[in-house]
Amino acid sequence: LLGLLFGNLIDNAIRYTPAYGKILVSLAREGSQAVVYVRDSGPGVAPESLPRLGERFFRANPQSGDGAGLGMSIVQKIADLHQASLSLRNRATGGLEVSLKLRGEAA
Repeated sequence: LLGLLFGNLIDNAIRYTPAYGKILVSLAREGSQAVVYVRDSGPGVAPESLPRLGERFFRANPQSGDGAGLGMSIVQKIADLHQASLSLRNRATGGLEVSLKLRGEAA
């Protein structure tokens, strides 16, 4: 399931990052938690849409891409199943940052 989660996050980053943009996937340790970051240099997401990204069939930018709006809801469900914390925010330099904090036992 974690493979599906990371596949969806990376696919979204690729889909919404323009040509010659950057995508960075990194892993850090914060106390007893492992934190995986997926950062891109795409356009980011409208602030009012950020809280809705985990909703089934919601697409923040329906004009871009060919998805059905299920990817992030799948990511959220898998994170919940692993008792992980999922956070999404727009980066000050542009793009989106997704962080997934995994508990010590899962990490």
